[in-house]
Amino acid sequence: MGLVIAAKFWREITIGVLAIFLIIALAVLNHKSGLLKEAEQKCIAQIQKIERAQVEALAKQQDKVNKVSADYEKLRSEQRTKVETVTRTVQKIVERPIYLNRCIDDDGLQQINSLIETRNSS
Repeated sequence: MGLVIAAKFWREITIGVLAIFLIIALAVLNHKSGLLKEAEQKCIAQIQKIERAQVEALAKQQDKVNKVSADYEKLRSEQRTKVETVTRTVQKIVERPIYLNRCIDDDGLQQINSLIETRNSS
């Protein structure tokens, strides 16, 4: 009989010890998962900061590209206007009845030379 009581006593002690270990393990697990969540949030915040910086850098570069493109188109438009004006003037001079079978006169030569000078100066 004393042996049966001792066995029940040890069984209850073992269950108690295992329950305490289980509670300690759950507490440690809860603490570690809290730390893990905190570290994950810090990582996400850092990633978002880097992404924002990259987006801002990309926007700045895109603005520079757009400005250069706009400047190029403006210059191209101005050049096209100059060429068109000189072409029309030269065409008018060449279409004069006097010069149909001859070379370009002084007015036409002056227009062509002005176009060449503006192209060389650019």
